[in-house]
Amino acid sequence: MRIKAIGIFLMSLLWVSQAFAAVNPEGAREEVLRVVDDFKTKIVDQRDVLEGDPQKLRSVMREIIAPVVDFDDLAKKVMGKYYRQASPKQISEFVSVTEGTLLKTYSAAVIDFDPSRLTVLPLARQKPGREVRVDAKFQLSDGSPVDIAFYMEPKSAKQWMLSNVVINNINFGLTFRKQFGVMMQQNGNDIDRAIAAWQSSLASGGE
Repeated sequence: MRIKAIGIFLMSLLWVSQAFAAVNPEGAREEVLRVVDDFKTKIVDQRDVLEGDPQKLRSVMREIIAPVVDFDDLAKKVMGKYYRQASPKQISEFVSVTEGTLLKTYSAAVIDFDPSRLTVLPLARQKPGREVRVDAKFQLSDGSPVDIAFYMEPKSAKQWMLSNVVINNINFGLTFRKQFGVMMQQNGNDIDRAIAAWQSSLASGGE
């Protein structure tokens, strides 16, 4: 997958409510490893069955990402200041569009994901604060390295969720918020039209 496509796919594993203080930073790395292992055992190793059943594939993907994603909080963070202007129905539509489009768009690509190309590194010294940075390296098919930083936050004493992803110094949390802001401006601050444009962008890999 291209870097931007990788970034958008990883962003399907983002954003979480903030309520608890970190207890064991190593748990953040363990959660990343769990997700990678789940993709290998539940999707990649089952590709022969899942290739012919897109609905089942999306169901398995949803099962894997559910413990680490909060699409409701995603709406708040990506929509930014426009979140306060949106109606509950529009927010619900944004959440539905984001989850559904990401799952549909990237399910097929995930089948060919090679977990052996992703190396999750030991935790480095952490900066003060709630977030724990988990560094990883991914190798593209041409051998080019990709540096990935998963930013994890605790939802409870034992549950960690992704709050952001930075790939080769591209901050996707910030990028997505700016992207939605541009869509609002391009569509005359019409939230419904901006959501439709957001859906098209996700479906096309963010291009």
